[in-house]
Amino acid sequence: MNLEHFKEILTKNAVYLYPNIRISNEISFPGNELVVLNEDGTMNAKGDISQDTGYRISREQPFLPNDVDLLTIFIEENNTIESYPNIGQEYKEAFKSTSLTKAISMTLSPKSSSTILKVIDALSHMAERTYEGAPIRIGVIINDVLSVSNKKSNLLFTNFIQSNYAAVLTNGSESFIEIDSDGYIYRYLQLNSEKSELGLAPYDYTRVIQYIGKDTIGIVLSNKGELLIFHDNELKYTKRGDRWNPYNHSQTIKAIHERSENDNLMFARAVYLTALDISFGKSGGIISFLDENEVANALAHINIHDIVNEKYYNIKRDLMKDQDDPEYDHIKDLTFEEFLEEKENSKSSMLNKLISEKKFFLLSRKLRQEITSIDGATIVDYNGDVVACGAIVKIEAGSLGGGRIAAARTLSHYGIAIEISSDASIKGFALDASGEPERIFTIADFGEDFN
Repeated sequence: MNLEHFKEILTKNAVYLYPNIRISNEISFPGNELVVLNEDGTMNAKGDISQDTGYRISREQPFLPNDVDLLTIFIEENNTIESYPNIGQEYKEAFKSTSLTKAISMTLSPKSSSTILKVIDALSHMAERTYEGAPIRIGVIINDVLSVSNKKSNLLFTNFIQSNYAAVLTNGSESFIEIDSDGYIYRYLQLNSEKSELGLAPYDYTRVIQYIGKDTIGIVLSNKGELLIFHDNELKYTKRGDRWNPYNHSQTIKAIHERSENDNLMFARAVYLTALDISFGKSGGIISFLDENEVANALAHINIHDIVNEKYYNIKRDLMKDQDDPEYDHIKDLTFEEFLEEKENSKSSMLNKLISEKKFFLLSRKLRQEITSIDGATIVDYNGDVVACGAIVKIEAGSLGGGRIAAARTLSHYGIAIEISSDASIKGFALDASGEPERIFTIADFGEDFN
């Protein structure tokens, strides 16, 4: 595969897996490996072992060894397709459309890769159907360790899934069909565990990851028509339409933790899991947590009626006095309790009672998701205290992107801001060395711009 063609394949296909990757100009890359991981977290890749040049691939977060395996298999699959004799280009392109899915299947389990590929294909077709007018939900667990005996008398999953009743037998969060590595049905499985507050998956699917270990792969078709793949006790991939999204939970939590002034790793984890839950809830939202010395500056962008914390109500009230805010005369003599009793502050009053002075990371996971889904931004201070919920942020002049992106970029001047769009993408922002907002991580975003 020549370099120009290889770069075209990377540009057209790798972006489906890694949003906003950057592909360098041609670099020297001798050696007998197709892909290597560099110390700075970038990858070098080439299309043919015999070549001495290739490209450097980078993104906000560092790549991991699993990414090297995935990209290597993807390149090998494309090379195999290119070598097919007497096959027209249109057919080659059809084969290439499944090469990324095959690479994902191989990295999940070489033993079960063929079965994984068949299940993904079957559930992708089911996503286009309904049952009694409702979207179909299905859960499948592939077990590498189990082997169905007497396979002649047992049913293949690919035959089962073609029946109408398959649409109602599982729901993909509590109930599953478990199959062996060859695709034979082993049993119906009901998960009885409780949802996990700390599980590295959307909250509604945290039962699943308590069962899915190194020898099992869970594949779920959700009622929103997306595929979720679980492995090694966490969510690994989702597929929305034709596009795959990888989840690198540990690296994202690390990025949040390293840019935060809060040393508690549980805080960074709670923030990330809440963003993940909002992403799958499809409501959209913003989570911002502030640096210690930037609270007053951030409050200049927040309406006092969105504040749910007495300490920050008092700080904001003093700011309004200094800024000659015309509303100050009305609130200057109101205690926080009296302020909350006013009819226009019913939202803040309710949220103040629900939060009850608890730290953000000590709230239940479901409550965190629900308060952060309120239209506007959820603002948390450096200690984990909730400052405001559903805050409509006064954005800076000249801010780029849509309203939610602009608000996140504005809040990133005072700490870290995470924007979750209603189409499920998650973007983290903080200031770079020059004092300008930069993305520190991106999940499931395929926009052409880089705001």
